[in-house]
Amino acid sequence: MKKFISKLFGKLLKKAIDKSINDAVSNPDVTPEVPEVEPISIPGDNSKKSVWKFIIQVLISILTALAAALTTTSCVNHF
Repeated sequence: MKKFISKLFGKLLKKAIDKSINDAVSNPDVTPEVPEVEPISIPGDNSKKSVWKFIIQVLISILTALAAALTTTSCVNHF
């Protein structure tokens, strides 16, 4: 009985995946929504103030990403 159920479930799953792939390929009107990302640009003027502002902003971004990654990792380990 277990083999019958696993074969049936496998066939149903395969049909569902094949149908979703065929629908995705055959419908060219659907495009994924990709948000616009503003590229990082180095300051145009070479004043010390603008360069240090840029460096501090980059460091804050890196530290924020690290903190978020570590927080997520620490939460996952508790479960």
